[in-house]
Amino acid sequence: MSVQTSNLREAADSIPSHPIVHDARLVDRRDHGGDRVLEVVLGPKVDRVPPGVLRSLAEYDCGIKTVQAQGAFLIAVAT
Repeated sequence: MSVQTSNLREAADSIPSHPIVHDARLVDRRDHGGDRVLEVVLGPKVDRVPPGVLRSLAEYDCGIKTVQAQGAFLIAVAT
């Protein structure tokens, strides 16, 4: 069991300020143990999570758990 120290709410509020971020929202994900996660939609036509987004996530002690392409967009799940 891991200790959740991240501040997902604050990260969700700050991430959309990046021009590459299409959307960022908190969701409860059954595929992640029912835990609340931050889904960040990047794109269109983005092939990686840019350093600026990673830095913003790190400011709130969040990290990327998974990344997957959906059409022209990239979905990053942060915890």
